[in-house]
Amino acid sequence: MLCLKNKYYRLFPHIFRKGAIFINNQLAKDSIPWLLLKLSFPAMAGMIIYSLFSLADTFFVARLGSVALAALSFSIPLQVFLVSIASATGVGLTSSISRALGAGNYKLADNIAWHGVLLSIIYGFFSIVIARYYLNDLLVFTGCTPEIFLLIKEYLEIILYGSFFIFLPIMLSNVIQGEGNTLWPMTVALAGILINVALDPLLIFGYGPVKAMGLNGSALATIYAQAVCSFLVIMIARKSRGYLSWQFNNFRFKLVVFYKIFQVGFPTIIMELTGVFVMLVLNKILAGFGNNAIAVLGIFLRLRSFFYMPVYGLTQGVMPIAGFAFGGGSFDRVKEVFLKSSVLSVVFTGIAFYAMQFKSSWLLCFFSHDTALISLGVICMQLGTIFIPFMGPIVILHTVLQAIGKGATAMWFSLIRHLVFFFPFLLILPEYIGINGVWAAFSISELLSLLLSVPFFISLWRELQLKNKISLITLSNPGYLLKRTLAWLKFDSF
Repeated sequence: MLCLKNKYYRLFPHIFRKGAIFINNQLAKDSIPWLLLKLSFPAMAGMIIYSLFSLADTFFVARLGSVALAALSFSIPLQVFLVSIASATGVGLTSSISRALGAGNYKLADNIAWHGVLLSIIYGFFSIVIARYYLNDLLVFTGCTPEIFLLIKEYLEIILYGSFFIFLPIMLSNVIQGEGNTLWPMTVALAGILINVALDPLLIFGYGPVKAMGLNGSALATIYAQAVCSFLVIMIARKSRGYLSWQFNNFRFKLVVFYKIFQVGFPTIIMELTGVFVMLVLNKILAGFGNNAIAVLGIFLRLRSFFYMPVYGLTQGVMPIAGFAFGGGSFDRVKEVFLKSSVLSVVFTGIAFYAMQFKSSWLLCFFSHDTALISLGVICMQLGTIFIPFMGPIVILHTVLQAIGKGATAMWFSLIRHLVFFFPFLLILPEYIGINGVWAAFSISELLSLLLSVPFFISLWRELQLKNKISLITLSNPGYLLKRTLAWLKFDSF
């Protein structure tokens, strides 16, 4: 049946394209709550499970001792850099493809998807160049201590040489998400992490003919798992055609396509690189407080990422819905998806607040039984998550801005948060209150980010007004905002 479908697809692509429009017209007509549930829940569930199993990587490495755990934590910025480059470019792909589909330009959407594959190859090549020529200097620059230098170098060499298998599945998953399909990308990601977790103990500790490789075994497990993900996502892209035909004759190399992708993606890359830079500074500062401090940071960042996963899963549904609606001129739907997803995000970050404030000791015991490390970690989580419940809507605001093509606006918001708020406090506070100043910098920057988000939200809302544009004074009126918000938050259209 599949062969027959592919045969007739090649003969009569316009008929199948019309069928795809009928099937996927839900992005334009279905209710927002239903679409959020349908598109976000699979992504949300998959990302939570993905993050949960990825914590297993930290768990197994922690069995090697605090030095290995510190080395893994010290390598986080470069790993985040690789994933961020792919994810940020993927955001540009998702936004560009969803807007092209919303406007009915299917050949352009195909061409954008092929440019995403090309970018995966380019990124993989430059990663190999970094591993071959610049890794030593990079580790020295970041303040890597001699005790963990060789461990980190060997680990990152494996990651960088195999990075093509990291870039490709992320890029193709974002392409598929641009069509409104979030189930298959999350299924592939889940399969990859399950393989990773299965290989971790085997390659780290060894068994039978497989010799123990320590931290390097963790790196190899990651690359092997991502190679399988690459194969799976290619098969899904070829077989599960919705809007995209993936016909190679639709590919035309054009710099303007790169421009459209990076118009949204490049600001996101800048945002992510800023975060990586701040993490490098974090590692350099914490290196002066010992290996336990670096290890605590690694655990904190991974747990924080885990609790953010429901919000990030929610954005996987918000992005195609908002992008499709904006591309089709349905600005009311953009506003609706923003408000309703923001409310859900507060629920998720509220759970994160409770867990990291009141269950921090219990969480840390999964990774270490060192009382000094646990005590330090409890203080870290309690000081660093005071305002985390308010961060969900800020993530949604970023996503909507990116979905409607305003990546530069989202970039400036992120840059101010990292460089104007977080970075100065990170440098100043430890001078006066020691290591606690590092943890407090997280919460202070989040409070200031919340205040900063208000004018960005007002600007976005005013721009989405179709008729009867209201004044800033009216929009700032609490009674007006309350009335409009209650109207938009009705979840009665399932």
